[in-house]
Amino acid sequence: MNTIPNKTKYVYSVSSMGRDMLYTLYSTYLIVFFTDALKLSDWELIAVGIVITIARIWDAINDPIMGIIVDNTKSKRGKFKPWILIGGLSSAAAVFLLFQNYRSLGLYGIPFVVIFTILYLILEIAYTMNDIAYWSMYPSFSTSPKEREKVGSLARVFASLGMFIVIALVPIFYTNYSGGPIKAFGIMALVSAVIFIISQLFVYFFVESSQEPIIQTKQEKTKLKDIFRLIFKNDQLVVIIIAILLFNTGYFITAALGIYYFNYDFNKYGGIEFTLFSVVLAVSQLGALLIFPALVKKISRKKLFAIAIGLIIFGYLFFMASGYIMPQNMLVLSIAGFFLFSGQGFIQVLVLVMLADTIEYGQWKLGTRNESVVFSINPFVTKLATSIQTAVVTVTLVLTGLNNNVIGPLTDAVNANPNMRTEEKRAMISANITPEMIAGLRVSMLVVPLILILLSYGIYRWKYKIDKELYQTIINDLKERVEQE
Repeated sequence: MNTIPNKTKYVYSVSSMGRDMLYTLYSTYLIVFFTDALKLSDWELIAVGIVITIARIWDAINDPIMGIIVDNTKSKRGKFKPWILIGGLSSAAAVFLLFQNYRSLGLYGIPFVVIFTILYLILEIAYTMNDIAYWSMYPSFSTSPKEREKVGSLARVFASLGMFIVIALVPIFYTNYSGGPIKAFGIMALVSAVIFIISQLFVYFFVESSQEPIIQTKQEKTKLKDIFRLIFKNDQLVVIIIAILLFNTGYFITAALGIYYFNYDFNKYGGIEFTLFSVVLAVSQLGALLIFPALVKKISRKKLFAIAIGLIIFGYLFFMASGYIMPQNMLVLSIAGFFLFSGQGFIQVLVLVMLADTIEYGQWKLGTRNESVVFSINPFVTKLATSIQTAVVTVTLVLTGLNNNVIGPLTDAVNANPNMRTEEKRAMISANITPEMIAGLRVSMLVVPLILILLSYGIYRWKYKIDKELYQTIINDLKERVEQE
């Protein structure tokens, strides 16, 4: 089991920051851009939500196909790097184009939805190329669990850092920029796209592949018809698929509605409260990622997973109590966020290393090694989860009346007067929002996600069986096969 070279380890890990900056911008703030900058009508917002949901479901189904394409690719730069570069350049351009002022071009209604659909489909296809190739490269560095845990946690640290930068800075910038929210989002899209492209160029030129015999095992090309066999006969992979789909759906819904909670429920539009909360999120999640390698040496992954779920449950309950049993202030929300995101940080790395372990499990059980097919499951599940998240967010904003009665009038006022004082914005929100709107927002943001996360843990706890002993047995058996061949 080889040690991963430092250059490969750090270039690969640091590059994940640029990737998550771009991904967070469009996955978290594209709907915010449409509601708080372009002011989409209710039917336009629902149409956009339907397009995103269908596109992500369809793209998710295509992810394993992209995994086979990557696995079967042969080039001087290997099978991963060509797709990392092509997908990176294309998706950066698509994100930049999505965050432009289409109202100034006279695009409303159906013409706007058509243009959006074309650009969004291009983005989904391009980002799939990059995402599957990038993450399926990770288990190809080494078969050592310790090495995987190190690079996995480090990559998640920088990915989370990129996510935090965008989550923390975007609300302050677009609500206070003197040129208005439309121009602010355009600037942020350009900066994120450039950083993303640079990060992927570094991976293309400086990351090296492992020469371990197990990883370099020669095999026939994987055929399209083999996808379902490779996935569904790998029973441990199926368990991970269901568990992380439920978990990610819950977490993504909470994250996507968070900005609406702070702007309209907490009524801190234009303030630094959401940024301060993002700092708490960063400290708690990064702390969890950094101490993960030390913790996993002392306790089993299964116990750490249980601890993480306990932290998340406590965080959600604390959040629910804010404004009812406890005061709605930054101290209460920060405590809730600390527990919630610490637990989520542990689970991020646990899922990554467990998914990597199913590669050797599948190789051991089925006789073929398919990193890209297995790691296509990660974006596959993420896209399914975000498709559900988008549907929940758009329906919540429309059914609660927030989009039409609170966000819409405020967006009109801000676009008419970009220098409108923060106090005036908050007074306008306070005058229009109702307790029923707040209750509907909280049910979608907190209650539904908690139920999904508890279901996720139950499936993992009773069905996932790859532990340290079984994995070592798998590796020993695979070594014997390679020697015999």
